[in-house]
Amino acid sequence: MSKAPSLQLDSATLADEYDRLGIRQFNHGLQLLDALGLQEGERVLDIGCGTGRLTESAAQRVGAQGEVLGIDPLPLRVERALQRAQERFAARVGRAEALADIGGSHYDVVYLNSVIHWIPDQPKALREAWRVLKPGGRLGFTTMPADAPHDLHGVLHKLIAADPQSRRAEIGAPNKLTRESAASLLSSLGFEVTLNEIREFDDAFDNVDDVLTFSRASSFGNFLSSLAEPQITQLRERLAAALEAHRGPRGLHLARRMIFVTARKPLAH
Repeated sequence: MSKAPSLQLDSATLADEYDRLGIRQFNHGLQLLDALGLQEGERVLDIGCGTGRLTESAAQRVGAQGEVLGIDPLPLRVERALQRAQERFAARVGRAEALADIGGSHYDVVYLNSVIHWIPDQPKALREAWRVLKPGGRLGFTTMPADAPHDLHGVLHKLIAADPQSRRAEIGAPNKLTRESAASLLSSLGFEVTLNEIREFDDAFDNVDDVLTFSRASSFGNFLSSLAEPQITQLRERLAAALEAHRGPRGLHLARRMIFVTARKPLAH
Protein backbone atom coordinates (compact mmCIF):
# COMPACT_ATOMS: atom_id res chain seq x y z
CA MET A 1 0.00 0.00 0.00
CA SER A 2 1.30 3.45 -0.87
CA LYS A 3 2.15 5.65 2.09
CA ALA A 4 2.44 9.42 2.34
CA PRO A 5 5.44 10.70 4.30
CA SER A 6 4.99 13.57 6.72
CA LEU A 7 5.68 17.03 5.27
CA GLN A 8 5.53 18.61 8.73
CA LEU A 9 8.88 17.42 10.08
CA ASP A 10 11.17 19.64 8.01
CA SER A 11 13.08 22.45 9.70
CA ALA A 12 15.49 25.22 8.76
CA THR A 13 18.32 23.10 10.14
CA LEU A 14 17.35 20.08 8.04
CA ALA A 15 17.03 22.25 4.93
CA ASP A 16 20.50 23.69 5.52
CA GLU A 17 21.99 20.25 6.21
CA TYR A 18 20.43 18.91 3.03
CA ASP A 19 22.00 21.74 1.06
CA ARG A 20 25.36 20.85 2.62
CA LEU A 21 25.21 17.06 2.37
CA GLY A 22 22.90 16.62 -0.62
CA ILE A 23 25.80 16.70 -3.06
CA ARG A 24 25.34 12.92 -3.38
CA GLN A 25 21.85 13.30 -4.83
CA PHE A 26 23.04 16.25 -6.90
CA ASN A 27 25.81 14.17 -8.47
CA HIS A 28 23.53 11.38 -9.61
CA GLY A 29 21.02 14.04 -10.69
CA LEU A 30 23.64 15.36 -13.10
CA GLN A 31 23.75 11.91 -14.68
CA LEU A 32 19.98 12.06 -15.07
CA LEU A 33 20.23 15.42 -16.85
CA ASP A 34 22.88 13.90 -19.12
CA ALA A 35 20.55 11.01 -19.94
CA LEU A 36 17.71 13.42 -20.72
CA GLY A 37 19.95 15.45 -23.05
CA LEU A 38 18.79 18.94 -22.10
CA GLN A 39 19.21 21.38 -24.96
CA GLU A 40 19.59 25.13 -25.08
CA GLY A 41 16.25 26.91 -25.19
CA GLU A 42 14.19 24.04 -23.77
CA ARG A 43 11.53 24.30 -21.08
CA VAL A 44 12.18 22.12 -18.02
CA LEU A 45 10.18 21.23 -14.93
CA ASP A 46 12.07 19.96 -11.86
CA ILE A 47 9.59 18.19 -9.55
CA GLY A 48 10.88 17.95 -6.00
CA CYS A 49 13.58 20.54 -6.55
CA GLY A 50 14.61 20.79 -2.89
CA THR A 51 17.07 23.63 -2.40
CA GLY A 52 17.53 24.08 -6.14
CA ARG A 53 21.06 22.81 -6.71
CA LEU A 54 20.10 20.56 -9.64
CA THR A 55 17.54 23.10 -10.87
CA GLU A 56 20.39 25.57 -11.20
CA SER A 57 22.36 23.11 -13.30
CA ALA A 58 19.34 22.52 -15.54
CA ALA A 59 19.01 26.28 -16.01
CA GLN A 60 22.67 26.52 -17.02
CA ARG A 61 22.14 23.82 -19.64
CA VAL A 62 19.08 25.40 -21.29
CA GLY A 63 20.54 28.91 -21.13
CA ALA A 64 18.92 32.31 -21.10
CA GLN A 65 16.49 31.34 -23.86
CA GLY A 66 15.25 28.35 -21.88
CA GLU A 67 12.82 28.15 -19.00
CA VAL A 68 13.18 26.16 -15.78
CA LEU A 69 10.68 25.83 -12.94
CA GLY A 70 11.37 23.94 -9.73
CA ILE A 71 8.54 22.88 -7.45
CA ASP A 72 8.70 21.30 -4.00
CA PRO A 73 6.14 20.80 -1.23
CA LEU A 74 8.58 22.00 1.46
CA PRO A 75 8.51 25.81 1.81
CA LEU A 76 11.83 26.05 3.66
CA ARG A 77 13.62 24.32 0.80
CA VAL A 78 11.89 26.46 -1.80
CA GLU A 79 13.14 29.54 0.08
CA ARG A 80 16.70 28.32 -0.36
CA ALA A 81 16.08 27.48 -4.01
CA LEU A 82 14.87 31.04 -4.60
CA GLN A 83 18.00 32.41 -2.92
CA ARG A 84 20.08 30.27 -5.28
CA ALA A 85 18.03 31.14 -8.38
CA GLN A 86 19.03 34.79 -8.81
CA GLU A 87 16.37 35.00 -11.55
CA ARG A 88 18.01 32.22 -13.58
CA PHE A 89 15.11 29.88 -12.79
CA ALA A 90 11.77 30.00 -10.98
CA ALA A 91 10.81 28.03 -7.89
CA ARG A 92 7.62 27.70 -5.91
CA VAL A 93 5.81 25.44 -3.48
CA GLY A 94 3.94 22.70 -5.33
CA ARG A 95 3.23 19.00 -5.55
CA ALA A 96 3.77 16.49 -8.34
CA GLU A 97 0.14 15.38 -8.22
CA ALA A 98 -1.27 18.91 -8.54
CA LEU A 99 0.02 20.84 -11.56
CA ALA A 100 -3.33 22.36 -12.53
CA ASP A 101 -1.85 25.85 -12.84
CA ILE A 102 0.52 24.66 -15.58
CA GLY A 103 -0.88 24.50 -19.08
CA GLY A 104 -0.85 21.29 -21.07
CA SER A 105 1.98 20.47 -23.49
CA HIS A 106 4.22 23.20 -22.06
CA TYR A 107 7.49 21.46 -21.13
CA ASP A 108 10.14 19.68 -23.18
CA VAL A 109 11.49 17.86 -20.12
CA VAL A 110 10.07 16.86 -16.74
CA TYR A 111 12.27 15.12 -14.18
CA LEU A 112 12.09 13.86 -10.58
CA ASN A 113 15.45 13.24 -8.94
CA SER A 114 15.23 11.04 -5.81
CA VAL A 115 11.59 12.04 -5.48
CA ILE A 116 9.13 9.51 -6.87
CA HIS A 117 9.67 7.05 -4.00
CA TRP A 118 8.15 9.67 -1.66
CA ILE A 119 5.00 10.16 -3.76
CA PRO A 120 2.01 8.03 -2.62
CA ASP A 121 -0.02 8.41 -5.82
CA GLN A 122 2.64 7.79 -8.44
CA PRO A 123 0.20 7.21 -11.35
CA LYS A 124 -1.47 10.57 -10.71
CA ALA A 125 1.89 12.35 -10.57
CA LEU A 126 3.03 10.75 -13.82
CA ARG A 127 -0.28 11.51 -15.52
CA GLU A 128 0.27 15.16 -14.61
CA ALA A 129 3.80 14.95 -16.03
CA TRP A 130 2.32 13.49 -19.24
CA ARG A 131 -0.21 16.34 -19.44
CA VAL A 132 2.34 19.15 -19.10
CA LEU A 133 4.85 17.53 -21.49
CA LYS A 134 4.83 18.44 -25.15
CA PRO A 135 4.36 15.59 -27.65
CA GLY A 136 7.83 14.11 -27.99
CA GLY A 137 8.79 15.47 -24.56
CA ARG A 138 11.05 13.53 -22.19
CA LEU A 139 10.46 12.33 -18.65
CA GLY A 140 13.14 11.11 -16.29
CA PHE A 141 13.47 10.00 -12.71
CA THR A 142 15.85 8.33 -10.29
CA THR A 143 14.56 6.20 -7.45
CA MET A 144 15.63 3.75 -4.78
CA PRO A 145 15.18 0.17 -6.02
CA ALA A 146 12.92 -1.93 -3.79
CA ASP A 147 14.95 -5.06 -4.55
CA ALA A 148 18.48 -3.61 -4.21
CA PRO A 149 18.62 -1.61 -0.96
CA HIS A 150 21.34 0.79 0.05
CA ASP A 151 24.10 -0.67 2.24
CA LEU A 152 22.99 1.61 5.08
CA HIS A 153 19.43 0.33 4.97
CA GLY A 154 20.63 -3.27 5.00
CA VAL A 155 22.71 -2.63 8.12
CA LEU A 156 19.89 -0.78 9.85
CA HIS A 157 17.30 -3.44 9.10
CA LYS A 158 19.52 -6.04 10.78
CA LEU A 159 19.97 -3.81 13.83
CA ILE A 160 16.33 -2.97 14.35
CA ALA A 161 15.18 -6.54 13.70
CA ALA A 162 16.81 -7.46 17.03
CA ASP A 163 15.07 -4.60 18.88
CA PRO A 164 11.28 -4.90 19.24
CA GLN A 165 10.92 -1.19 20.09
CA SER A 166 12.59 -0.13 16.84
CA ARG A 167 11.07 -2.55 14.34
CA ARG A 168 8.55 -0.03 13.02
CA ALA A 169 11.13 2.71 12.54
CA GLU A 170 11.04 4.55 9.22
CA ILE A 171 14.28 3.90 7.36
CA GLY A 172 13.90 4.19 3.60
CA ALA A 173 11.32 5.91 1.42
CA PRO A 174 7.88 4.26 1.61
CA ASN A 175 6.98 3.87 -2.08
CA LYS A 176 9.91 2.20 -3.79
CA LEU A 177 9.83 0.72 -7.28
CA THR A 178 11.69 -1.98 -9.14
CA ARG A 179 12.91 -1.65 -12.72
CA GLU A 180 10.02 -3.85 -13.77
CA SER A 181 7.32 -1.94 -11.89
CA ALA A 182 8.71 1.41 -13.10
CA ALA A 183 8.58 0.26 -16.73
CA SER A 184 5.11 -1.20 -16.30
CA LEU A 185 3.78 1.99 -14.71
CA LEU A 186 5.17 4.22 -17.45
CA SER A 187 3.99 1.96 -20.25
CA SER A 188 0.48 1.83 -18.78
CA LEU A 189 0.32 5.63 -19.03
CA GLY A 190 1.47 5.70 -22.66
CA PHE A 191 5.16 6.55 -22.22
CA GLU A 192 7.87 4.88 -24.29
CA VAL A 193 10.67 3.82 -21.95
CA THR A 194 14.10 4.78 -23.31
CA LEU A 195 16.37 3.94 -20.35
CA ASN A 196 15.85 1.64 -17.36
CA GLU A 197 18.91 0.57 -15.40
CA ILE A 198 20.39 0.42 -11.91
CA ARG A 199 23.55 2.40 -11.23
CA GLU A 200 25.67 2.03 -8.10
CA PHE A 201 27.40 4.83 -6.21
CA ASP A 202 30.10 4.57 -3.56
CA ASP A 203 29.23 7.17 -0.94
CA ALA A 204 31.76 8.12 1.71
CA PHE A 205 30.89 9.71 5.06
CA ASP A 206 33.26 11.09 7.66
CA ASN A 207 31.42 9.46 10.57
CA VAL A 208 28.13 7.97 11.73
CA ASP A 209 26.72 11.40 12.58
CA ASP A 210 27.07 12.54 8.97
CA VAL A 211 25.31 9.34 7.89
CA LEU A 212 22.39 10.02 10.22
CA THR A 213 22.23 13.73 9.41
CA PHE A 214 22.13 13.08 5.67
CA SER A 215 19.42 10.46 6.14
CA ARG A 216 17.28 12.83 8.21
CA ALA A 217 17.81 15.78 5.89
CA SER A 218 17.17 13.87 2.66
CA SER A 219 13.96 12.42 4.14
CA PHE A 220 12.85 15.87 5.42
CA GLY A 221 12.75 14.50 8.96
CA ASN A 222 10.99 11.17 8.34
CA PHE A 223 14.02 8.97 8.92
CA LEU A 224 13.66 7.27 12.35
CA SER A 225 10.96 9.81 13.22
CA SER A 226 8.92 7.25 15.16
CA LEU A 227 11.74 6.65 17.64
CA ALA A 228 12.26 8.60 20.86
CA GLU A 229 15.62 10.30 21.39
CA PRO A 230 16.91 7.66 23.85
CA GLN A 231 16.17 4.95 21.26
CA ILE A 232 17.94 6.95 18.53
CA THR A 233 20.96 7.41 20.81
CA GLN A 234 21.15 3.66 21.44
CA LEU A 235 20.71 2.87 17.75
CA ARG A 236 23.41 5.38 16.85
CA GLU A 237 25.92 3.60 19.07
CA ARG A 238 25.09 0.22 17.57
CA LEU A 239 25.17 1.65 14.05
CA ALA A 240 28.58 3.26 14.63
CA ALA A 241 29.99 -0.11 15.62
CA ALA A 242 28.35 -1.93 12.70
CA LEU A 243 29.59 0.61 10.14
CA GLU A 244 33.23 0.08 11.09
CA ALA A 245 33.16 -2.89 8.71
CA HIS A 246 32.58 -0.35 5.92
CA ARG A 247 35.51 1.91 6.80
CA GLY A 248 37.87 2.64 3.93
CA PRO A 249 40.41 5.25 2.84
CA ARG A 250 37.74 7.94 2.39
CA GLY A 251 35.81 7.18 5.57
CA LEU A 252 32.67 5.08 5.84
CA HIS A 253 31.97 3.60 2.39
CA LEU A 254 28.32 2.80 1.72
CA ALA A 255 27.12 1.61 -1.67
CA ARG A 256 23.94 3.29 -2.86
CA ARG A 257 21.91 1.98 -5.78
CA MET A 258 19.51 4.02 -7.90
CA ILE A 259 17.21 3.14 -10.78
CA PHE A 260 17.65 5.54 -13.70
CA VAL A 261 14.59 5.77 -15.93
CA THR A 262 13.90 7.97 -18.93
CA ALA A 263 10.84 7.87 -21.17
CA ARG A 264 9.29 9.74 -24.04
CA LYS A 265 5.78 10.99 -24.67
CA PRO A 266 4.99 9.91 -28.23
CA LEU A 267 4.55 12.56 -30.90
CA ALA A 268 1.14 11.11 -31.68
CA HIS A 269 -1.09 9.73 -28.99
